[in-house]
Amino acid sequence: MKAYCEPKGWSMRHIRFRFHGQAINETDTPAQLEMQNEDTIDIFQQQTGGVYQKENL
Repeated sequence: MKAYCEPKGWSMRHIRFRFHGQAINETDTPAQLEMQNEDTIDIFQQQTGGVYQKENL
């Protein structure tokens, strides 16, 4: 996770890693996640806040 974030200048506090929809922790290993060769990890930027505004059509 650090190896992915640090070269990009990203803070790990703002990035979320998921494998098959499951959150990945920094201490998880590929064996614990039952990962296979060629599996991919999804990476998301944390989003906080936001407002839903209903529009009258």
